[in-house]
Amino acid sequence: MNFEIIGKKVKLRPFKESDIDDKIKWMTEELEWQEWDAPWEKDDDFVPEAYRKERLERLKKEEILDFYYSLEIETLDTGKHIGGINSYYIDKNYNYIKHGSNFTIGIGINNPNDRKKGYATEAWILFINYALKEGIKEIYTQTWSGNYPVIALMKKIGFELIHIKKNYHEVNNKPVDGYTFKLNLEKFHKLNKEGY
Repeated sequence: MNFEIIGKKVKLRPFKESDIDDKIKWMTEELEWQEWDAPWEKDDDFVPEAYRKERLERLKKEEILDFYYSLEIETLDTGKHIGGINSYYIDKNYNYIKHGSNFTIGIGINNPNDRKKGYATEAWILFINYALKEGIKEIYTQTWSGNYPVIALMKKIGFELIHIKKNYHEVNNKPVDGYTFKLNLEKFHKLNKEGY
């Protein structure tokens, strides 16, 4: 596991064995992030030991990839694992698909104490630059209407709202909308030049 993308505050790296305990903690104890990420997807069927076994099996087969579709976020000052960044594809109707051309990214900083420190901003900028360098031409992201912290981050980086899916899900018995954003590359490159 030599692949790393290093910034000023964080580095992005592949998943490693010591991350397993963090992921289990985030799925069983430190659950606040679920209120923001996708509250309707709470995984009540999560089985820690089954997850551990599955991840260890995957790590045995892990190899250097041409492109990393997901990476973990680690702070440079303390080496703390604070979350992850991932990617997937959406179709022309903005729905998830296994393979496609609409490259879409997401991020999770799991502990509230690790937020509002610039980690997520830098992680996204690092990952977007990596994707662009690897030939990705357009980048999308998605969230829901009540996820104000990530919406602010998206706009700051240069994402623009391009689609609203009305009544996408319910959160606390109230309908919420699904948002799809597309990266405005001109705004993003300007931000990069200014050192965000």
